[in-house]
Amino acid sequence: MAPWSVILFSRMWIDTPAGSIAAVALAPVAVLPEHQRRGIGGLLIRHGLELLRDRGERIVIVVGHPDYYPRFGFSPEKAKALKSPFPPEAFMAMELSTGALDGIHGTVVYPAAFGI
Repeated sequence: MAPWSVILFSRMWIDTPAGSIAAVALAPVAVLPEHQRRGIGGLLIRHGLELLRDRGERIVIVVGHPDYYPRFGFSPEKAKALKSPFPPEAFMAMELSTGALDGIHGTVVYPAAFGI
């Protein structure tokens, strides 16, 4: 990874009446301003999502700009049945495995380090 960019995926969970479901939080993605608008962030996100898919992860959650993250497959619609403290337009989910969120209703639980 270049010293002017960073991406991190963290384990998180969705608490449902049937139990906890593993998910992954995408946060942060950062590229220094002088290196932005070159596609670096997009490359990091696409590569990271592919690695997660290869590892068998099924659900990824992101809180971010509603004009940016949908291009990678994130959708506020996919996150509608999930409770979170974030504005619904910025709270998005994506399935790395088709149907991974079908019938899932619950509350997202972030690691303690997130302070949520």
